[in-house]
Amino acid sequence: MKPYQLLLLPVLLVTPFSHSQGISRDFPILKGPYLGQEPPDTTAEIFAEGILNEISMIHGRITFSPDGSEVYWSCNAAPVQSRWYMRKSSDGTWAGPEPSFLSVVDSENGLSFSSDGKRVYYHSRRVRPGREGYIDQDIWYRERTEDGWTDPVNLGTAVNTADLDETAPVLARDGTMYFCRETSRRRHGSGRNGAEPERGIDIYCSKLADGEYEEPYRLGAEVNSGYHDFEPAVSPDNTFIVFISNRPGGYSRMMNLYVSFRQEDGTWTQSQGLSEILKVENIWFPSITPHGKYLFFCGGLPGSGGYTNSDYYWMDTKVIEALRPEPTEKD
Repeated sequence: MKPYQLLLLPVLLVTPFSHSQGISRDFPILKGPYLGQEPPDTTAEIFAEGILNEISMIHGRITFSPDGSEVYWSCNAAPVQSRWYMRKSSDGTWAGPEPSFLSVVDSENGLSFSSDGKRVYYHSRRVRPGREGYIDQDIWYRERTEDGWTDPVNLGTAVNTADLDETAPVLARDGTMYFCRETSRRRHGSGRNGAEPERGIDIYCSKLADGEYEEPYRLGAEVNSGYHDFEPAVSPDNTFIVFISNRPGGYSRMMNLYVSFRQEDGTWTQSQGLSEILKVENIWFPSITPHGKYLFFCGGLPGSGGYTNSDYYWMDTKVIEALRPEPTEKD
């Protein structure tokens, strides 16, 4: 099983709040930016402790819209799957959680906004028109209109391959897209227990030119290690990416967080570990807020009952900026 695949059961989730009534007696009233939570500094802190994971086991990217008025997240590791969003009203109060447009049945996740908030990208196993019978994951998008979101549109063959999974798209402010692609079946490096995983996952980049995405290219050995390297998040100015990897030598015995900085010549610095700085076990699904101020991620080791101890964490990106190498002087 691929490390990002999780059990999907299309059944109803029973929650302690009513969708039709908005905020119920059992869901707290939240007001202010980022669900009214006290902003963190340079130490990773649990975000909205006991609130979002009260619905079910959280395990998926958390995404805020560019204007800060919407948040999307996933309960993606429980026997019952669900996708959620909340919207902030004009007085700053957040309405209670509602099911989002992301489909559990089609394995939809990895939501990312364009910088103007008018388009969202995500991955899905939805059947691509003309390819009935194929169930690989592709990147899709929806457009925002006055009446809500349009029907999903496949991003097309410039990015999506015919038989490999493309997942976890994320956009810089200039539209540059980073995403994951599984490799073809090959020897991809030894696993943590000496076993060789049958497939690997690498991080790719596609640049936006004249409104269309160009042929993607695989990032180099500074980022992709020969193990599973995936779930990228990019700074709005496109000067660093963070991602997770199961390469050996990390702080956690499972997934660890890494950062690489883009240099002036377009190359990337050798990735550095962040998990040992954050002291959080098994980090997944990083995301960076639209203005680049905060890093979010999901953390926590699974137990016998699944990801019951999983939480969203957040921290100021000053921790990452402190690792940025000084520019080299030119002759």
